[in-house]
Amino acid sequence: MLVYANSFVINPVAGRQSVTNLVAGWVSKSRNASIDATLLSTPSGEIKLPNRTTFSWNSTSRSDGPVRFPFSFCARLTHGQEGVTGRLLSTEVGMRQDIDGGPIECSVLFETSDVSARVNAPIQVTRPRIVETLIDNCRPASETPGLNVLPLTAENAKGFEHSVEYRRRRHPIIVLSADREGRYPVDAERIRSLTVGLAQVVKISPDTDTFKLQEIIGRRFIAFGGAVNIISPPRVIADRMDCKTTRIHPEQIEDLVTAGSTVEAEIMSILTHNTNLPHSWRHTSMDKVAQAILSHRLEVAVASASSSDDTKIYESLLQEASGSISQSEEKIAGLQRELSDVQEALEFSDAEAKSLKHALSGVQSRTVEMSDDAAEVFAPFRDAMIGVLSGAPTLEQGIRAIGSLYSDRVVVLDSAISAARESDRGGFKYSQKAFGFFRKLAQDYWEALAGGKNDQQARAAFGNAYAAKEAETLSKNGRDLRTFRYRNEDVLMERHLKIGVKDSLSETLRIHFEWYPDEQKIVIGHCGRHLNF
Repeated sequence: MLVYANSFVINPVAGRQSVTNLVAGWVSKSRNASIDATLLSTPSGEIKLPNRTTFSWNSTSRSDGPVRFPFSFCARLTHGQEGVTGRLLSTEVGMRQDIDGGPIECSVLFETSDVSARVNAPIQVTRPRIVETLIDNCRPASETPGLNVLPLTAENAKGFEHSVEYRRRRHPIIVLSADREGRYPVDAERIRSLTVGLAQVVKISPDTDTFKLQEIIGRRFIAFGGAVNIISPPRVIADRMDCKTTRIHPEQIEDLVTAGSTVEAEIMSILTHNTNLPHSWRHTSMDKVAQAILSHRLEVAVASASSSDDTKIYESLLQEASGSISQSEEKIAGLQRELSDVQEALEFSDAEAKSLKHALSGVQSRTVEMSDDAAEVFAPFRDAMIGVLSGAPTLEQGIRAIGSLYSDRVVVLDSAISAARESDRGGFKYSQKAFGFFRKLAQDYWEALAGGKNDQQARAAFGNAYAAKEAETLSKNGRDLRTFRYRNEDVLMERHLKIGVKDSLSETLRIHFEWYPDEQKIVIGHCGRHLNF
């Protein structure tokens, strides 16, 4: 199975020798062995290492003369997977250089091979460490995607939109957004290092007004509230252009973590599903090196045969064989282009069909069509309202409904949503009573404070259910548990509403919040279990 493929252009200071030195060092370190880098200057070789590991290489260099150009080289490291019987892992590093001293096209391919279908251990999409080593040490070409994390602001939004829709763009774009506490779903620099050469990482600052971004470039190409948006390269079919987007929402991220996966792995699997084939076609593999060697030998044989009258028949056969190889290469390249075009056409048609289906399904009930992205954003609010209207909302549905209906008065942080979801899973019994608190918080309490009354007067709406601070002195851990991130600042929230006193998810609730007079807003940081003192 093809797991990962990448290709990029580099300009190392010491040329080809830099690459072979780094490859030898990578194998030595990863397999706890000692590989002499000078061996890789020889035409070919194979070294058996411990633990069923084999390191081999092949190149068009000659032991009896100067290097021929174009020059091709490929090294392959194969070994078993620890803890998985019957699986072989193979990593190839290829390079091609057309002229001496010119830029080097480098490629890396990682694949697995199983002895049978009974080998069912999951395969984690990963980037071989040699990719990062080559990028960091060999001066990659400036057009290599992912060399830096780029910011997305209102000032550069139009330029970003043009780069997204640029018809010659061949790499995906990963857009990262922060949640209300200023936290990103994944470290931007970490995901950049994993996807360098494959994609460009773009980060929206927590301070950026995403509503203004939406006004400038629309919702489709940006991300909100801790989501990730992966924008595929543009596809042009019959003069129509489409940029497919794939979103990973905060709820999906929670599910990934629960399932034992990571956001990085999910992003890598989405990327490589679309980038593996085109990069693998550009890979300088062992087979391509062997083919280049054979082609050169045929050329030499043809030249030698031409000088002898007795071997005209062999000259003809050799020329025919050489021509057949060239034709086969052209045919393969043509089929690859055709396959790529067909895949793009199918994906475009599929997207168009889904769009038409969505439009037709709502044409009788709506005059304005809702985009898929808008539907995704609307879905949690719709579910929350269904719960409220049924008279039995869950805790999460209740707090989502208030946050949406009173968005000009109440801000619900992601930490509060997560805590509410945890209580729902624990069987919280008093969701309807909690919803009454939410309503009073957004109506009576807010109106009192916004009208100039003090907290002592506003709290009367809740009676004994309100506490301005904790009854006990808080430990450092207790303060940390009540500290939440809002607008890139840490805020201690001691004010809270309470239900029950037991240490029980099903019977006890604490709603921690803070009033921001300058914004005229109530910010809810926690809505769930009783927090330790």
